[in-house]
Amino acid sequence: MLSRYIHINPHDSRTLQEQIKSAISQAIFDGFIPATKALESSRRLAQKLHVSRNTILRVYEQLTEEDILVAIERKGYFVHPDLEINSTPKPTLQASNHTPSLNWQQYLLKENAVPIESGQDLRSYRYLFVSGLVDDDLFPVSEWRKCSIQSLNRSNHHSWTSSLDDYADLIEQIRTRVLTKRGIFVDSNQIAVTLGCQNSLYYLAKLLVANGTKVGVENPGYPEALHQFQARRAEIIPLNVDQQGLEVNDNVAECKLIYTTPSNQFPTTVRMTGQRREALMAMAEQQDVLIIEDDFEHDINFIEDSCPALRGEYQSDRIIYISSFTSTIAPGLRIGFIVAAAPLIEQIRLFQQRTHSLPPKNNCQTLALFLSLGYYDTLANKMLRRYREKWLTMEKALNYYFPQSGVSPSLAGTAFWIDYKQEFDAEHFEQLAKAQGILLNSGAQYYYHDKKTNSFRLSFQSIPSDKIRQGIAELASIAKQVLPIETLADCQQLPLNSKEIRQLLTNQIMLTKDCFNIPYRITFQADGKMMGVSDRPNDIDEGYWWVKDGQFVYQWRNWQFSDTRYITIVVEDGEVKRFDEDGYFIGQAKLVTA
Repeated sequence: MLSRYIHINPHDSRTLQEQIKSAISQAIFDGFIPATKALESSRRLAQKLHVSRNTILRVYEQLTEEDILVAIERKGYFVHPDLEINSTPKPTLQASNHTPSLNWQQYLLKENAVPIESGQDLRSYRYLFVSGLVDDDLFPVSEWRKCSIQSLNRSNHHSWTSSLDDYADLIEQIRTRVLTKRGIFVDSNQIAVTLGCQNSLYYLAKLLVANGTKVGVENPGYPEALHQFQARRAEIIPLNVDQQGLEVNDNVAECKLIYTTPSNQFPTTVRMTGQRREALMAMAEQQDVLIIEDDFEHDINFIEDSCPALRGEYQSDRIIYISSFTSTIAPGLRIGFIVAAAPLIEQIRLFQQRTHSLPPKNNCQTLALFLSLGYYDTLANKMLRRYREKWLTMEKALNYYFPQSGVSPSLAGTAFWIDYKQEFDAEHFEQLAKAQGILLNSGAQYYYHDKKTNSFRLSFQSIPSDKIRQGIAELASIAKQVLPIETLADCQQLPLNSKEIRQLLTNQIMLTKDCFNIPYRITFQADGKMMGVSDRPNDIDEGYWWVKDGQFVYQWRNWQFSDTRYITIVVEDGEVKRFDEDGYFIGQAKLVTA
């Protein structure tokens, strides 16, 4: 009976029709369906599978169109007589002949082995604040389908069915529509298409790094870049990162090659300042250093003016520029590119041919059409709107629930880097969060020198906007288990009463900082109005304040989710300390007369 070979899985991503068709064709080619006997009737099979008869009829028709079945009038559907089916029984291993499994731990190189848990199933977690994911809802299914169909037509399909190393269409679109926005103007012979940034780093490491080559890598930095250089037995020089980006010092002068992410440093999200960029380029020229610039999130900028690419700012051949479409379109696309001097690009292309590692031409042709028809620009605008909404929600949530967390004050990218208190154990925090269904990236994994354990990274690319606040609130609660913060009970002075609070704040300006350590000031008027002004560009809000039952109460129009908050105030050593509704310390401030 045919039905025994068909197993319908309600969780399968394929349609019902596709599952049945796949099962029947597999049964035929495995030799289980005799060529001399008609298949079960569509009515009988539909009844056994509890599906529509039309579904079975359509499956039979498709298999007939593909010459797997043949329809014989008044007899039914038979296996096509021209099919060559191997009827030899498949060999089976006897348990007695099975050799013991090898202990692969003695063969694997430990520095290149990847932890098994890195391939974990993410669907079981409630909140995903981890890197490497995208917002599935943003993928332009309809537009991509149109481009895929167009790439298959008679005038386009030859470009990806041929054996020629021809990526001219995609290279031209990258050259004219992508790079120009980053201030980079090059010829087509200065661009190579790759399988993404990691693949680009593999080629560059192969061609530029030998045993003992001194390679500078940001610390903390991108682990996969480090692994590529370590695989070539390079001598790794740690290049520390602060709030101004990569530190340009004597370590830079030692290097022959530097890997950096200047426009949006990974993982800390900070941007390299103009002064640092100038110093880096001056030292590179003086010491003959090559620079690999990874511009991995160049399309994602929310608040500040766009930050130019290093290669766009300094038209120097010693800068090798790499980027990809992974974070904007989809990780599974696996298409990136390298911009470099023509002699290096020529060697990369020859290396790709020799190793048969060229990107799939059908995907490249589809992407070229996607770019040329303006779909990529539309996606970029849609993506920016969505990520700006998420960024603002994250910013509010971190200020609300992690007011003293020390978030890096970057205004671009899809993540926040938190330098928590020095005693904080972020790795323990990561494990506790994971047990509660929340995934994040502890910062220790990004250090390879002078490892720090108090930092963690929260990416918001894939998490829905309506889940961000609750996720951050739960993380803040978990953080208190790792490192208890000061509470109202720890104070030496008593809280102010209602009269003292009103006298303290009326016509005063409170000077304080947010969780990004960006200063802001609040003016308290006698009529109950208040005005907040941040040092961040265009960040102003207004609201109302009052006093009730010995607590300072306020509500902003936009800041802090517009919640009404009840704050207890204690004055110690000339500082105004504020404690939230649960009695936890949220910040200190100074007051000056308005």
